[in-house]
Amino acid sequence: MTTEPIELTDQDIDESYDDDINDGLYVEENNGLVASHVGRDQVQNVHNWLGRYQAARELSDAFVRETIANFVERVYGPNDLSRESAARILQERRHVLLVADPGTGRRTAAVGLLGAVPSPRREIPTDDDQQRLLPVGEVPWTSYGRCSYLLTVPPGSRNGRLREVLIAYREEVEKQDSYLVVLVDQNTLENPEEVPGFTVLTVTAPGREELLRRLLADQHARLDVDTLLRTPPLPAMLVDATPAQIARLSSRIRAAANESQEPLAEIARKAVQAYQNWDKELGDWFENNADPRTRLFLVALAFLQGGQATNVLHAMERLAEKLAEPANVRGGIGAPGIRQLAKNVGARIDDQHRIFFSLPSYDVAILRYVHGDQSKAFRTRLWSWASDLPMRRGGSPSARIAGRVASAMLDVTRALPGADAPEVRTLAERWWSYQSLRPLVVDLMTAVALSPEAGPAMRGRLNQWAIHSGSHPLLCAVAEVCGGALADAYPQAALTRLNNLAGRGIGAVTDAVVAAVRELWERSMHRQATLCRVVDWAAEQDQRHDVGLRALATISATPEQAGLLLTELAGDADLHGGLADAFAFLFTGAGPQGDFRKALFNWLDAAAGDSTYEHLFTDLLIRAGGTGQGASKRLGRMFDLLYDWQPVARDADAPAARDLRDRVQEQLHRANPLAVA
Repeated sequence: MTTEPIELTDQDIDESYDDDINDGLYVEENNGLVASHVGRDQVQNVHNWLGRYQAARELSDAFVRETIANFVERVYGPNDLSRESAARILQERRHVLLVADPGTGRRTAAVGLLGAVPSPRREIPTDDDQQRLLPVGEVPWTSYGRCSYLLTVPPGSRNGRLREVLIAYREEVEKQDSYLVVLVDQNTLENPEEVPGFTVLTVTAPGREELLRRLLADQHARLDVDTLLRTPPLPAMLVDATPAQIARLSSRIRAAANESQEPLAEIARKAVQAYQNWDKELGDWFENNADPRTRLFLVALAFLQGGQATNVLHAMERLAEKLAEPANVRGGIGAPGIRQLAKNVGARIDDQHRIFFSLPSYDVAILRYVHGDQSKAFRTRLWSWASDLPMRRGGSPSARIAGRVASAMLDVTRALPGADAPEVRTLAERWWSYQSLRPLVVDLMTAVALSPEAGPAMRGRLNQWAIHSGSHPLLCAVAEVCGGALADAYPQAALTRLNNLAGRGIGAVTDAVVAAVRELWERSMHRQATLCRVVDWAAEQDQRHDVGLRALATISATPEQAGLLLTELAGDADLHGGLADAFAFLFTGAGPQGDFRKALFNWLDAAAGDSTYEHLFTDLLIRAGGTGQGASKRLGRMFDLLYDWQPVARDADAPAARDLRDRVQEQLHRANPLAVA
């Protein structure tokens, strides 16, 4: 009998929070160059951002179609080619080096080419930690099949022989009769035309005004977009703006245009101020509003905009307690009430007593400003308070409030200069003990780790935590993240972090690592690399040994799964040798026990029906047991294993298993040094 753990609750938080978040908030997003706008509950923000990152990484058909539908024409070189003409070159010649600098919209330009060749399409992962291309033999080609590929060479790539690596990639793609577009900048690869087998194309950045106009195409019915884009100060913002910056500006314009009664000049002004994170306005506001109660209300509303105004006030008073503010800050008849506070922070309260800022994108700007203006100790206490907001009296945490807090974390992390994400740890550690919040924690950590703005820093932190953190909830969260979508984009990075976690020897963390291995194993693209890492663990003589055996057991839970594993082993001599080393270490000790012993029975069951598996398994045992000191003891334990799997008393009922046992036993006898003597 199994039961879900009882979720602890905080007796001090108003249980009515769960019903107070408005379900009708309208969230505006874009994927960098393609406009997208979906009305939905704000708590889905993290999940939907993650979905868009995944769709872009996976080059899904829907993502490619959307990119082409909203594509802003640009010039491909040489000879000033249109997208269609450049795409025909890819169709005819199959392998293209697209030379362009990062930040110019080059990935969208590459997707524009790939839209003209067959799906499925795949982005080839790179070694994120080493900033290099994977050796061609480590790319899971067999799981991809015939595809159209996109490969981005990391800027300043550490591949000393980049030309040779690119040639090897092309040759592998040729074997599959597939297409390949390689994105590279001029500084990373000089004289790209000298790489044989590739056609070299260049591409310019899209026209800035046209790109912005396209991103606002859905606004034309209610807004004079052409006039708006000529309205100061918008034109000045477009000078030297990158495509990603223009995409961000478009979202700010859309948010500012929600107040449709305002003149275009006011919409343009608000959009630019929101794009600039309301820095001037917030600087002036904090200078003119020194009252702690008002400041704390502003910060609380930044987390809970759209909720009931009374609950924002309640949360503000809890924040005052967390910060150890004087009692008069936390309330009293002489302190400003809700309506005065709302007026002081530029917010409005609607007929349903919900509270909203009047300025677009103001909530994220506030948190960004506070992060840059206050101490690390303040930020730590702030997010500790925020992590407690979902906790309710007498029940499970509020998923809606947790979603709002997680969305705030994602948004502010992406908005910070030199994006970093240390406070993600606070939410992960606080929420992981609640089963209902774990998916949100994983989505948040994964979304930050995949985001263009904060991704590199977050991936680095995941590794730091895996090596040094003593927080079991955090380590378990890292393991689950590494078994999910992060591994699809950065497989080597995910396996490196799992390797570091496996070496910690912490029970609950080991469980999480084994579960992550199972998740990776079930996705064919990760199978070979995951098995290599697991076999390495099993051959170690530290904590990783037991983790490796448990992982092998969990991916061999049935004879069918064992057959799949043996198939992978049969195709890789190095992997076979590594497992033989692991077996030698295993049988030198007490021999296989528990779940791994049962897993070996599944291997034998698979071998009973396939001679290839039989030869493979027999060879593993002979190589592991038949040489060196203690060989006879190892072989004796192997005989015990065989007779435990197929006892003599059951021989009449299972003749195939009996015959396999006898054949393997005969081979082991021949390998026994004492028997030979």
